[in-house]
Amino acid sequence: MKHNSPLFVLITLVICLASCKKDSSKDKFSVLKLTAKEQQKAEADNKFTFNLLKQVAAGEPTSKNLMLSPLSVSIAVAMTSNGSNGQTLTDIRNAMQFKDFTEAEVNSYYQKLIKSLPELDSRAKLHMANSIWYRNNFSVLPSFLETNKTNYQAKVSALDFASPNSKNTINSWVNEQTQGKIPTIIDQISNDMVMYLINAVYFKSAWRSQFDKSNTAKAAFKLADGATVQTDFMQGDRIDLRVAVDQNAAIYELPYGNDIYSMVIVLPKVGVQLKDVVENIDANKWKIWADGLAKTNTSVKMPKFKFSYEKTLNETLAGLGMSNAFSDQANFTRINANGGLTISEVKHKTFLDVNEEGTEAAAVTSVGVALTSLPQPIVIDRPFMFAIRERHTGLILFTGLVNNPTLAN
Repeated sequence: MKHNSPLFVLITLVICLASCKKDSSKDKFSVLKLTAKEQQKAEADNKFTFNLLKQVAAGEPTSKNLMLSPLSVSIAVAMTSNGSNGQTLTDIRNAMQFKDFTEAEVNSYYQKLIKSLPELDSRAKLHMANSIWYRNNFSVLPSFLETNKTNYQAKVSALDFASPNSKNTINSWVNEQTQGKIPTIIDQISNDMVMYLINAVYFKSAWRSQFDKSNTAKAAFKLADGATVQTDFMQGDRIDLRVAVDQNAAIYELPYGNDIYSMVIVLPKVGVQLKDVVENIDANKWKIWADGLAKTNTSVKMPKFKFSYEKTLNETLAGLGMSNAFSDQANFTRINANGGLTISEVKHKTFLDVNEEGTEAAAVTSVGVALTSLPQPIVIDRPFMFAIRERHTGLILFTGLVNNPTLAN
């Protein structure tokens, strides 16, 4: 039977066009375009990244994994900084590497990242979300909320923090935004807590060159103390990657999806400790490494790994120069004009799963804002004076002394 009728040709053409359209959509990608000032901000973010990494790594044993999302921390603190003032604002801007940019430039830069990053590669899923949750009887300046809704697309909700359901509501939002990889960020809401500012980031993508699962096999992994452990190693014969080297380490970049996102691995040379490499890394060295990466195609053997990490970043951020924000002297009068607020906690949780197919990662940063001190209970248990007045004019209508409230006359 011949299939050369006009109808058959038309149907075939439609199917082909649909198939082509579907296939091309899988490879849709674009490059993030930054202005010169925004590029300068991106480099400042990298400077903060290594400052943060070194601070955290210095306090962790070399036997422990750690993972941070400096972008998540930066966005959560940036939202919080929109409510700070005076020395508190100055210290936050210095610690977070915001100091060379106006507040408007910082906000518009993160606004651009939140909108643009998820759209760059159709073969990678990147999701970012922000939220602000505050005690329903706590007065928040509308300008603070509006700034964060506009620039950070923040979901804003007033909750009864005294109700157990409030914690569940916030954790449910976190769980949803991270695809279940980080189920909770809040253990309990203390009586002095008035606000949470939360950022969530989720990433998932396949390697550009995937590893064949059938090649995965146990092998020895050397620990920092010289001992070894047996773990699953992925192996690929012809993996597309980029390579650079310096005197203390080899740098390998494995691309994801359409090569918009990648994982960079810094492997210390034999005899060099990882902690020594981390202590000496900074944004300038990182840029030199990145500029020196050259394409190659070769066999790769690396371990599968999957872990979660959490860290309270109060001491870390204080060590970077913003201790004022955690003190009773903190100035957050652009959140509430009366002040009396401080950052109670900055909690950071991350998740990472690296396997033959690719990588799945998630991070949440929560900035908890609390009263600098709880109001003391009022107990009137000794003689007192009273006055009854008209508030507008201050005119006192009645006044007196109470020395014994049990007396009727």
